[in-house]
Amino acid sequence: MRQIGAIATEQEASRFVDYLLTQGIEAKADPRDDQFLVWIHEEGQVEQARSELQAYLSNPGDQRYAESAKEANSIRKLENLKNEKRRKNIHDMRGRLGGPGMMGRAIPVTITIMALCIGVTAASMLGPAFVEGLGRYWLIDWMTFAPASMIRKALLTHDPFVAIEAGQVWRLITPIFPHGGLMHILFNMWMWYSLGGILERRLGTWRFLAMVLGLTLFANCGAAMVSVYVMDNGGELYAIGISGVLFGLFGFAWAKSTFEPQFGLYLPSQSVLVMMLWFGLCWMGFVGNIANWGHTCGLIAGVIAGFIPSRSSR
Repeated sequence: MRQIGAIATEQEASRFVDYLLTQGIEAKADPRDDQFLVWIHEEGQVEQARSELQAYLSNPGDQRYAESAKEANSIRKLENLKNEKRRKNIHDMRGRLGGPGMMGRAIPVTITIMALCIGVTAASMLGPAFVEGLGRYWLIDWMTFAPASMIRKALLTHDPFVAIEAGQVWRLITPIFPHGGLMHILFNMWMWYSLGGILERRLGTWRFLAMVLGLTLFANCGAAMVSVYVMDNGGELYAIGISGVLFGLFGFAWAKSTFEPQFGLYLPSQSVLVMMLWFGLCWMGFVGNIANWGHTCGLIAGVIAGFIPSRSSR
């Protein structure tokens, strides 16, 4: 916001601000030292506004200024109506967990993936207790991006896709389902239920499913490639959990909330702070063995998707 000059009286300042609005320039007049300072909202309109101010001061009684008040009022009423409609359409992402009626709403992708994560994790953790001979990682080894037996080969051949190339294409998706313990599954399902449900209702089932699949592929493949090509340790070939997708959904919601408010998502600054604090703590090693590259790749993909204009805003 830039100041462009001063006008002597409140009536004249108000008339000039009204006139600027009819020219597509947002402005305001603030009282200071027995005069009214004129401020322009958009930097790119400052020079035009200065030129208009000079013309106004040279002839404030011109008919065009007197007639601008009615048009300006109409513009403000229309903008208020648009803002009211936008507020009604906004999906506020605060306090959604356990909100009234949430389970009754149509969010089949969110519920189905949640059920799969819980079911797979429960089977992985409880299976060895009920079936003799099952190892601790009996199910996890079948669902990670590469089984433990192929990680050495992936590093020797410098190829993170050894299992996929061997025909085990399900591994592109399945690492998101198993989780490494009770706290891991509880935290991720709380976040998934909150964030996924809101985005599925906003995007619709099929668009949300497409986005989840895209984020899953980007997070899983990206983490696997970094693990082999950059880190050369293969660690994230054996990573599990839906956290990468969650960071992708968060990145999408943040981008839409910040840069495309008309999309109808509101992500509070406290939520952004919590997620980025968690992201940072994971990278600094305070929360154990974490698939940080999966988080990062998912977050990048989500932000990129969020910057793509929606059909409603084109």
